[in-house]
Amino acid sequence: MANAEDIQWFKEQFHAEIEAKVAETVFDLDMLTAIACQETGEIWPVLRKEPGLSVAQIVALCVGDTLDRPRTFPRNMSDLISAPHGQEMFDIARKALVDMAVHIKSYQGAAAIPAKFVKGFGIWQFDLPHRQLGICRLTESAMS
Repeated sequence: MANAEDIQWFKEQFHAEIEAKVAETVFDLDMLTAIACQETGEIWPVLRKEPGLSVAQIVALCVGDTLDRPRTFPRNMSDLISAPHGQEMFDIARKALVDMAVHIKSYQGAAAIPAKFVKGFGIWQFDLPHRQLGICRLTESAMS
């Protein structure tokens, strides 16, 4: 989980972009930092300390949520693949898991299972269904 130094790093890296986007809203840098800590606070604090990773690569590697879901899309691999562009989404989500697990040991077990994939993308964990709406473009372009 993120500590005070990690939070300071996050704010230094993202404050300008966040503050520009939340101007004249009820949101602020502290709130979005707290959400980032909740959603991916076990990932970016580790990645930021790895030599050679750019901020864009760190953002791209902030993926998660490998649990099968009984009620929401996608429930599992076959549910995802059966959707329009499902194989493409699976390939992206699977590669994201494998790439992230190289750096985050707690995900290596899931990455070892060929049917597993991530369902959350980015520092704030947009769910995979948002991929259909084009929200995960930054993650995809940074992974390429």
